[in-house]
Order: sequence, then structure tokens, then C-alpha cells
Amino acid sequence: MLLIVTNRTDLASDYLILKLKSREIPFIRLNTESLGYEYWVDLVLNKSSANFLITFSDGKRVRRNDITSVYFRQPNPPSLPNFLTEADREFAERESLELLRSLWRMIPKTKWLNHPVNLWRATNKIEQLSVASEIGFNIPITLVSSNKDSVASFIRSSQDRIVAKAIKHGFLSCNNEVWVAATRRLPPDYIDNFESFAQLPMTYQFEIDKIYDLRVVVIDKKVFTTAIHSQDYEETRIDWRVGDLQGLQLRHEIISLPKSLENKCKKIVKSFSLRYSSMDLVLGKDGKYYFLELNPNGQWAWIEQLVGHPIREAIIDALIYRNG
Repeated sequence: MLLIVTNRTDLASDYLILKLKSREIPFIRLNTESLGYEYWVDLVLNKSSANFLITFSDGKRVRRNDITSVYFRQPNPPSLPNFLTEADREFAERESLELLRSLWRMIPKTKWLNHPVNLWRATNKIEQLSVASEIGFNIPITLVSSNKDSVASFIRSSQDRIVAKAIKHGFLSCNNEVWVAATRRLPPDYIDNFESFAQLPMTYQFEIDKIYDLRVVVIDKKVFTTAIHSQDYEETRIDWRVGDLQGLQLRHEIISLPKSLENKCKKIVKSFSLRYSSMDLVLGKDGKYYFLELNPNGQWAWIEQLVGHPIREAIIDALIYRNG
């Protein structure tokens, strides 16, 4: 049985499940925030064995040997009662998360499309850039710092414009809303007004003069590449994600990468012990492809819906046949 570890509102998991149902593939969905409400977990260990039992509110029972493969997609912390004090809530959340993390560790790594431990390591953007450079990707010249003098020197060293973005990711959740801290071009007076900005470390990069952005999805040996025509609108030239917020319909187009670049894409995914990852590249006006970042648990459904890449089928085949 295929185990889907996700949350109640993840649309990509919903979309994947539609295909699982059409192919009549048995699965069970585990919404992590519903621990203690929709399901309960027992971990049973003794001298000779280690096992677990997941009991669902509808009577379903899943044991360790029932699980053939696992798809892990953006789990949320377990929901907790509102009456808890802040200290009690912190304790309860920590204990509940540790129970789930222990459950993940009891499922053999060979059964996962991406094991959570590997996902955690692969989310570090700085290591991504370092590994990408070692593999042979072109990368933007980059500085990560909160030091005014270092940032000023970096800006002076560039003959082009500088963009700035968050070190980890540009998303902030607040009151059931998601805010995007988009990648932005630095204004000319940035250093003069440096103290007026939040004194946080940021990623600064030489801006690449783009032809378009690319979203590349790698699943085992399969590579699906889509050009995102971000330069069609002034608002999306730096960060194409802004188009979603402003209702702009960017053109998406299936393209093929040079074989050598496809191999590098597969190599960087494998170097982080992943079998699935999306990644962001750009094609510069200088004719070079540049690596920006990996999205090891990134969204993919919108790409399939817009251009028709058979990503769902590839994910399901990878889970069923585990042919990494």
C-alpha cells in the first residue's frame, strides 16, 4: 500500500490521488496535522522486533509491512487544543512531532521517493549553490551577509545590477495567509539607507539578464523542462512568482535542455540522495544556463496542468517500481 504523507489542503497530493484512483492503486493518506483526531500511532519495540500500528478513525489499520512506498509532501505540525498554555503547547507539539519523526525512521529508506532526512539536507540554498558549482553548473556570483561594508563592496564589484532574496525561502505564513518575499533588484540608494532595512542576513547576487526562467522537474532518470516566459511582463522580470499574485498569465512552454545539462540536473538531485526534485534555472542573454536553486519538495501539479508533462505518472511509477 502506498502511503501519502501530507496535509489536509495540499492540492498536489489531491491531484496525485486522483490519478492513483484512476489507476486503481491502493493508498492511504496521512494528514500530519490530524494526529490524535483522524488517526493514532503506536510504536511497538521489543528485543526481537520493531513495528508500528496506525489506527484510523474509520477503522482502517496500517502496519509497517503493509507499506510498500511513501510519498512525502509538505506535512504540517499536528493540531493542538486551543486551551493549552504556550508552554504546554510547545511541549505537546515537540512530542507529537517526535512521534511522527520516529514513525518515518521506522519505514526503510528504500521505500521513500524522498526521505525526510534527505529533504532536510537538500533545502539549504548555500549548499545547493556549492554543489551545483562543483558539478559544473553556472551560478550567479553570490554574497550572503548582513554586514553593510561587505554588501557595499559587493555592489561596487558588479558592473550589473544586484538582486536580493531570502536565504532560506521567500514565503511567510500568517493568519492562514501566505506572503511572498519576492526576489528584488536593489534600489540605487540601498546602501545609503541600509540601516532602515531589517538587520537580517540576505542573499545578494549579480542579476542575470534573462531570456526566460526554467522549471526543471527530475524524477529518477526522467527530466521534464518548462520555459517560463518571465520577461513578457515588467512585474515578473526579476521573480516570476509575482505573476501569480498579480493574476498575470505567464506563457509556459515545453522545451528540451542540452543533454549535458540534463545530466547535471540528474546528478545534483542524486547527490542529495533524492529521487524527485524540481529546480529553478535561467537562460541568460549570454546564451548560458544558470542554476538558481533546488526545490526538493517543490510544487509540480501546475506545470502538468499548464503544459501536459506526465509528472503524476512518473511519480507514481517511481513509487510503484522504485527504479531509482
